[in-house]
Amino acid sequence: MSRLPPLRALQAFDAVVRNGNVAAAAEALHVTPGAVSQQIRQLEESLGVALFVRESTGLRPTELGQLYHQHVAQGFECFHNANAALIAARHGPHLTLSTFPSVATHWIAARLDQWHALSPDVRVHVEATDREPRRGEGRVDIRMTYGWPPTDGTPHRVLFTDRVAPVCAPALATPNQPLRQPADLLNYPLVHVEWGWADMSPPTWVDWFHAAGVPVPDTLAPLTYSLSSMAIDAATRFRGISLGQGLFAADDLKSGRLIAPFKISLTMPRPYYLVWQPGALDTPGTRQFLDWLIAEAEHTNRDIDALFG
Repeated sequence: MSRLPPLRALQAFDAVVRNGNVAAAAEALHVTPGAVSQQIRQLEESLGVALFVRESTGLRPTELGQLYHQHVAQGFECFHNANAALIAARHGPHLTLSTFPSVATHWIAARLDQWHALSPDVRVHVEATDREPRRGEGRVDIRMTYGWPPTDGTPHRVLFTDRVAPVCAPALATPNQPLRQPADLLNYPLVHVEWGWADMSPPTWVDWFHAAGVPVPDTLAPLTYSLSSMAIDAATRFRGISLGQGLFAADDLKSGRLIAPFKISLTMPRPYYLVWQPGALDTPGTRQFLDWLIAEAEHTNRDIDALFG
């Protein structure tokens, strides 16, 4: 049987293909770019083939390189699965859920106690990050994310498309400035969310006022946050009226900490969905956790329909 190349060289090769260039691969592996380049050269010498085409913009896998990586990537996925299986065998089932910070703090955190009561033996680690994990990177079992679902065969489940509507603390409105009609909102500070994603950020106050048939003044300048959870927190702290997402406002609306004074809502540009690593559902407890997440999302979507009208 032919001798296999060094594992470190295979790891560098996999990282370069997944990250697109040597610098990003070096950062992911916590080594220098020079070390990655050296491992790639050694791997090509060991195999006797060119795995990359050297271009001015970086390295592009050759046809043989692409073929080789398909099998190498499967091997690293097996390593990750083996590590997860060992952890589960030693310490009981354990899985990692990755999601945005706002989702983690304003939706997941409020529900994890319910999960632990149902399945106390399955430990869940929540990784709050905006960065989408690449396939085979780290040990993320499930990612709850937002945008266009994958079309490359990656396993996923669309949850729902969220909506936004004005929300505020019940005591914010005063007898001198009541909230009887949509135009009355202009008497109060307005809070908005702008993620910086031109085609995926929530609808704006201008969009909402247009939908409500209210002329928009030239001086409209809402207080803007980059996190949906911060906008909801601002509303609960009497900072103003937030054009809040149902996903983050539903619990506060049900508890009475917030109210939705007008049942006029706008749909978000993209849906929320779950995506998971191939083979992740073979880990004990992961499939049950996935089913539980789906059921919780469906319940939240029904709440949004009822609260936003």
